[in-house]
Amino acid sequence: MKKEAEVIDRPRSRGEGFLICDPEGEARGLNAPAEEWVSSPLRCLARAVENTPAIILIRFGNQSLLEEEDLLELVAILKSNRHTRHIPVLALFKGKHRQLIAKLHQLGVDYGHHVGAITLGGEEIRAIIAGLGPDDSLARQLDILCPFLHYSRIDDGHEMTVCGAYLDRMVLGGRRLHEICQTEDHLRCEFYLQPRRSQS
Repeated sequence: MKKEAEVIDRPRSRGEGFLICDPEGEARGLNAPAEEWVSSPLRCLARAVENTPAIILIRFGNQSLLEEEDLLELVAILKSNRHTRHIPVLALFKGKHRQLIAKLHQLGVDYGHHVGAITLGGEEIRAIIAGLGPDDSLARQLDILCPFLHYSRIDDGHEMTVCGAYLDRMVLGGRRLHEICQTEDHLRCEFYLQPRRSQS
C-alpha cells in the first residue's frame, strides 16, 4: 500500500459527498457518484485521491487483527499524503475499544462514532455525518473510557478485555464493562481510584 501512495501525484480540489471503506459489507442506497462504497484499503486510497470526497469513513468491525492493521495503515497514509490529509476521516466502531481509539487519535483521525453491528446504508451514513459534533472527537471519547482498559490477545481474531488497575487479572464484560469501564462512571470505580500495585 505504501507504493500506491508514492506513485500518486495528482493534486485535486476537495469534492462532495463521502467515501466509505467497509470490508464487511456493501453500503446500499448511495447517491452515486458523490457517495461511494469500497471494500479494500487499496481501493479506498485510490478513490480518495481520484475523487477527493468531502469526508472519508472507515469501518472497524469484525476484522482480524491483521486486517485491522491494514485499515490503520490506510489511515496513516490518508493523513500523511499531501493529496488526502486535508480530508476529514471518520472512524466507525463496532465496539468501544480504547486501544484502537487511541491509535486512531495518534494518527490524526478527526471523528469516531459507535455504530455497533448494524448494516449501514446511505440514509444512516448521511445522518451520522450530519450529526457529528464535539462528542465525536476521539479526544472526548478517550476521556470517557477508563485508561485501565487493557486487551489480552487470544488468537488472530479474538481478545479479552481486562482491568489494568487489577494487574490485568480481572476479565471485564457485561454490566461492569458497559456501564462503568466504558463510561465516565469509571471515575468512581474502586479499582480506578485505588489501582493495585505489583509486588515484584
